[in-house]
Amino acid sequence: MTDHFDGGDLKTSAKLVILEEYLDVYTTIMDSNWRQDKWYVDTHSGTGRTVIDDNGVTIDGSAIIALENHQDSFDRFYFYELSEAHFHKLHETISDRLGLEFDVSPAGVEGEDFLVARCDDPYIRVMQMDSNRGVSFLADVNTSSHWFTFVDPKGLTAKKSTLDTLIGRSNMDILINYQTTGVLRSAAEGAEHAHGAVERTMGDSDWPNAASADEYVNLYKEKLEENPEIRPVKTKALVSPHDARHRFDLAFTCENKTARGIMEDIMNQERLWEKANERIGQSGLGSFG
Repeated sequence: MTDHFDGGDLKTSAKLVILEEYLDVYTTIMDSNWRQDKWYVDTHSGTGRTVIDDNGVTIDGSAIIALENHQDSFDRFYFYELSEAHFHKLHETISDRLGLEFDVSPAGVEGEDFLVARCDDPYIRVMQMDSNRGVSFLADVNTSSHWFTFVDPKGLTAKKSTLDTLIGRSNMDILINYQTTGVLRSAAEGAEHAHGAVERTMGDSDWPNAASADEYVNLYKEKLEENPEIRPVKTKALVSPHDARHRFDLAFTCENKTARGIMEDIMNQERLWEKANERIGQSGLGSFG
């Protein structure tokens, strides 16, 4: 049986604290003010749970958080996971946790070869396919509903062109996990074999190969802000205090100024790391950067 993702750490937990707290605010506001459909779209859903390396604790991932807390607020849930083994682990985890039944079968679309796990109450589609292609198609065919979209790749697999499609769609709040250390390493001189992944992540070849982490984040932020409706993009650097070798940055954007301010407050709250510790069953703040 496939295991859940491992490699989680304190910054993984902090990321999920930010996601969960913003979803609480988002759904409260949207339930009162948005009369059309609301969709939750998760582009790299994983297995549904993540193992924390430090202590072996397994914590809920984004899909479980969204479904368990907000089944009644979202009209549809779309989860994408390319790995077939992880795809099966995800729908099985959702089923076991929430008592839901899925029909798993080929997509049934001419020229396509991927699996779909379908549940109709609540409406859930787990798609075993490349999310860059899947969510771009979904954005093209659906323009009226409002989406909350979580882009949380492992590695440099989230294409800037996909994000441009999503941002250009409007009616969208989007939270992105930008793989800062991955970009930094892959963009370096001597890593020419990985430069193509950086180009797909950044959207073009206009990036330096000897920049700092902050410079790569600021450049990415500027590229997202080429759409004037979503300025400014809010970012948050996350580095685990016990392992500073790896960093990612959360980037958030939407068209609503108030929502951007709320997310900024959540990202920069004083108790973020304390809450992250509590989520993984640890006490004490330690030394946080």
